[in-house]
Amino acid sequence: MNKIEQFTLLLASIGVIISYYVVFVKLYKSKSTSYATHEFWFGMNETFVHILIIFQVIAAIGFITAISSWIKEPPNGGIMSKKYVLFGTLLTFFIGSIIWPFAVYYKKHNIVVGSLIFVAISSILLLAGSAEEKNTRWYVMLGLLALCLITVLGDSVLWNANYIIKLNK
Repeated sequence: MNKIEQFTLLLASIGVIISYYVVFVKLYKSKSTSYATHEFWFGMNETFVHILIIFQVIAAIGFITAISSWIKEPPNGGIMSKKYVLFGTLLTFFIGSIIWPFAVYYKKHNIVVGSLIFVAISSILLLAGSAEEKNTRWYVMLGLLALCLITVLGDSVLWNANYIIKLNK
């Protein structure tokens, strides 16, 4: 990955942080002071939300570990070693993550669901790429597995299902 791609991904990752700050702190005046009871959970069971939060922290650490490893030493074989695939997959991941909070705030329901699905697909591709490396790095695979637990099962399946059912009430 060249320096321009790395810089673009750095900006995109900062964009995720900024988008969450803008939506959750500046635009949306939550009645809740706790992340676990925030309205954007749309009434999910609070105990389960606490469990998801623990996994979110693990996923964030795993993602940072995996991607920083790949930036230092690019994947050696498999789909993520192909020109622009790692960059494109990560950029899609970040763009979906930037869009999601704004889509929820502005009630763009199809975009909400779609953005989480794009993030999930990107996560799955990253995990698959970690398994395809010639010399598989266990910590990269484990970090991306933790990421997929949240982005695929937690967000794209559980959160989306809860969000969709709440829209129909």
